[in-house]
Amino acid sequence: MRISVQSNRFAIALFIIVSIALFSNVRAQAADLANDEELAYSIGIQAYIYGYPMMDLYRTLYETSLDPKRGHDRTINEFFFFRRLVTHEDDWVVTPNEDTIYHRAFLDLRLEPIVLVIPEMGERHYWFPIGDMHHNFDGHLSWDTVGSRGGAFALCPPGWQGVLPDGVERVDVSTPIIWVIGRYAVDGVADIPAATALQDQTHLILLSKWGKGKTPQPEINVSDYPVFTRNDLTDATKYFTTLNELLRMTPRNLHPVDIATFGWFREINLHPSQQFDMKSLSPESQRGLERAAAEGHRIISERQKRFVPIVNNWQLARLDPDMSDEFLISAGAAMLGLLYNPKEVSTYDVTFFDGNGQVLDGTNSYTLHLDPPPPVNALWSLSMYSGETMRFIQSPINRYSTGDRTEGLIYGEDGSLSITMQHEEPTDPTQRSNWLPAPKGPFYLVLRHYSPQAPIINGDWLPNAIEKK
Repeated sequence: MRISVQSNRFAIALFIIVSIALFSNVRAQAADLANDEELAYSIGIQAYIYGYPMMDLYRTLYETSLDPKRGHDRTINEFFFFRRLVTHEDDWVVTPNEDTIYHRAFLDLRLEPIVLVIPEMGERHYWFPIGDMHHNFDGHLSWDTVGSRGGAFALCPPGWQGVLPDGVERVDVSTPIIWVIGRYAVDGVADIPAATALQDQTHLILLSKWGKGKTPQPEINVSDYPVFTRNDLTDATKYFTTLNELLRMTPRNLHPVDIATFGWFREINLHPSQQFDMKSLSPESQRGLERAAAEGHRIISERQKRFVPIVNNWQLARLDPDMSDEFLISAGAAMLGLLYNPKEVSTYDVTFFDGNGQVLDGTNSYTLHLDPPPPVNALWSLSMYSGETMRFIQSPINRYSTGDRTEGLIYGEDGSLSITMQHEEPTDPTQRSNWLPAPKGPFYLVLRHYSPQAPIINGDWLPNAIEKK
């Protein structure tokens, strides 16, 4: 009887070993399916679009905080204070505004939380949206939500457990690496000194340094971060290799979108539990991924022109705080204007076309009639950008935008405003006063509403179509 039991146990063990081997072989065969170029291409397209907001954010992190070729003076976990208004010469951000001064920071919270200190702001409007590496928003600290008092806020990574000092409020974020881009409203160049004085009182402090006075920040080891620049966004090897590494560096905990998506990633060794190596894939898989990087970038570029509802040929961007499950919308928004705001902070109307659906071009003359102008609690502006560079346009009057704080605008008796857009300076006095200079080629417009009122958010107020003269 004892011999029989041992024999049975041996048979069971042998069955288990054989079954594991067979199952492992099935998994291996499943992974081998990515040897098909079209399958690798299909997975690569999804991976490229899914990852684009993270990749363009990380590209911005590296170029502005770590790249030795950029000549920056701040690094990770520190604010870079931009103490003037953005001009046509600035290329660190696309589709910028001319209404605020910025202070930007990328924060690595893998070791500990960081405390954001916002000073008392008085009547000055300010906004601190806090976003994860998928460009979702974990919250925003602003004049609307915090008020003029400011405060101290501990930005805590996923799963962090600890006790915060008295007077420090907790803000949970969803990835270990995040970004914060503060904006202080500025009423023209003359108002900049008062705004920069508030920047001097805005701080980022490691939680372990809280209450210990002014202490130097620990030095960042640049080699801990992969190199990734603008040119790498269309380089298949660099893109997918860096995406794979970032998914390990700054994961989201059990996010349902990631769980579903990563099931496909295993087919090309892109899952964060795997080490992606382009050269280890078959020639067919490599060709598929190379095609996917080029085509994915093209798809997003086309989608950015129509990623939200369109009315009067304006794209109405009323963006939700969490859009990472809308892959193309999130990617299109990131490509058009990285570090954009959720609708609770500001809303955007974007157009590339006139009322007849023709591409805007400065060799023509256009009018935008605002009747009434956008209803806001803070401010509004209309900005123009080159269709080629996505940056401000140099002009003889140094006017990149116009809005409710622009001096010299001539309004109608009913409070309406007509804005003239063309390359040549208008001869009509009213049109000259309300002129927004255009380039000699294609351009696009962004109408921003800061702290928008309900009619903008619910659609009761809409921008009129651009009229070609």
